[in-house]
Amino acid sequence: MKIENGKVVDRIGTVLAEKIRGEWHTKSDVVMLFILASERGDPVPQEEGELEMVRARDKKGHYISDDPTTEENEAWVVKTVKKVLKK
Repeated sequence: MKIENGKVVDRIGTVLAEKIRGEWHTKSDVVMLFILASERGDPVPQEEGELEMVRARDKKGHYISDDPTTEENEAWVVKTVKKVLKK
């Protein structure tokens, strides 16, 4: 997925979300997670796989708590889940 001209498109060009009057409109939660991650500046994976929200961890592996004074939720990050291919 990538963002082009206010639209989120997949690798074959299908429009998955569109920005209308400053707000993103989509039917997919995965696409919304992709948009939020890219707007926050998180690294967005470009490889095949499914995106999911996971708890954020620090360098020691402990959970990171959310800071209630900010709008974004620091306790959760978007991560790619790679598909397992059978041999």
